[in-house]
Amino acid sequence: MIEETAKAGALQFWATVIGVVGVSVAALKALADLRENLRWKRANAAREFLTEIHQHERASTAVMMMDWHESEHEYKISQTLTKEISYQEVLAALAKDQKQCTGKQNEVDRFIRDCFDWFFYYVGRIEHAVRIKLIKFEDVAPVFRPYAKIIGSNPEMYRSFMDSHDYDLARKFWDRYESQPSFWNRTWSRIRGLL
Repeated sequence: MIEETAKAGALQFWATVIGVVGVSVAALKALADLRENLRWKRANAAREFLTEIHQHERASTAVMMMDWHESEHEYKISQTLTKEISYQEVLAALAKDQKQCTGKQNEVDRFIRDCFDWFFYYVGRIEHAVRIKLIKFEDVAPVFRPYAKIIGSNPEMYRSFMDSHDYDLARKFWDRYESQPSFWNRTWSRIRGLL
């Protein structure tokens, strides 16, 4: 009788252990699935933010202006005006004070400033989404890295433009690139570590 009670107790103990292990494994799998689902949702949200910026006529034109930073490209300024604009003209327009961009003779400058106004608006929204952990910076960083380099080549002018429009979050977004070591710096650090 004592033997049977001990066997029953041991059996119950092992059944409990197996049950706890099974529940723990199921919980860990559910947690892993939840994390993967959250990761997909974040990546999808990042893609949606990128789609917004590229589908907005003016914001995407600012992107194109930076893509053509070594040459000129033709832009439709209005229904009646199409003009080739160089990146130097872009920089000159962004460096101007808004008050200097009035009148018909400054229509191109207003167009350029308007494009970058929308671009930085969307970049600020992306930074906000990163801060509230809706998206991860690493999901958008590669897309904006070339523009971070271009903006970084004229930091004071771009900062001044963003400041004049109160785009604090856009500035903070670009500051993230300054705090990240470049690919070559990381690679060289690894090589030195091996020597």
